[in-house]
Amino acid sequence: MALNAKGQQTNKHSWNTKWIPSLFTRPARTTSEIVTQEKAAWLTPLLILSVLVILAVAIGAPIKRNVIQMGSELPPDFQYYTPEMQEQFFAAQAKQTSPLFLYVFPLISGLLKVWMPWFLLSILMYLSLTLAGSRAGSIKSYNLVAWSMLPMAVRLLIQILAMIVSKTVVSAPGLSGFIAAEATGVGAYLRSMLGFIDIYFLFQIALLLLGSVPLSGLSRSKAWTATAISVVIVLLLMAIPGLLASALGGLSLRGGFYF
Repeated sequence: MALNAKGQQTNKHSWNTKWIPSLFTRPARTTSEIVTQEKAAWLTPLLILSVLVILAVAIGAPIKRNVIQMGSELPPDFQYYTPEMQEQFFAAQAKQTSPLFLYVFPLISGLLKVWMPWFLLSILMYLSLTLAGSRAGSIKSYNLVAWSMLPMAVRLLIQILAMIVSKTVVSAPGLSGFIAAEATGVGAYLRSMLGFIDIYFLFQIALLLLGSVPLSGLSRSKAWTATAISVVIVLLLMAIPGLLASALGGLSLRGGFYF
C-alpha cells in the first residue's frame, strides 16, 4: 500500500505493457509517463523479472549438476582418509547436487535480488527526494524504480540463451572478473559489488536519472544527486551477501542480478 500525491492510499495496479518496448526506444518520454501515474504500475516489470529468474534457475540447475559431477575428482591421498572423512567428502558432494542447492537456494536468492533492491531503492529514493524538497507521492518512486529494472530482463534473457548454447553458467558477472574468485575480506566485498555493474545496470541508472526530474519537480542537480545517493547506498547493501558467502565458504549469493 502506497500514498499518492494527495496522501491517499492506492493499491490498484496498472499494467501498461506498452511501456516495455518504448522504455528502450524512447526512454525519456516513457519515464515521464511512468512518473505521472497516481496508481501502482510496478507489478508488470517485477513479474517479468521473476518469471525469467525461475526460467534461468530451471535451465541452469542441470548444467550445474553436470559440471559438479564431471569435476568431482577425489582429492590427493584420498585412500589414506579415515572412513569418517571419506564419508564426509561424499556427503558434501551429494549435497551440492541436491535440489535444495540446485533449485531452492538459487531461486530464493534470485527472487530476493529482484524484490529487495526494488523495495529498498524505492524507499530510499522517495526519502532522499523528499528531503531535497520533492512533494511527490511514494507510489511514483515505486513505479519508476520497478520499470527502471527492466534492462535486467534483457540481461537475464542473454544469460539464459548463453546457458542453452554453451551449456555453462555465468561465473563472473559484470565487472567481478577483475577480482580473483578466491578473494576474501574487502576483496570479496568489492568483487560482489562489481558483479552488479554492467551495461544493463548503467542503463537502469540512466532511466532513474531521466525519471527523477519529472517525478520530483526539483532541479536536475538536486534530483540527480538524491537519486545517485540512493543507488550507491543500495549497491553497498546488496554487496554484503557476497562478503558473507565468502566468509562462510558456503553458498554463493553474489553477482548475476542487481537489482
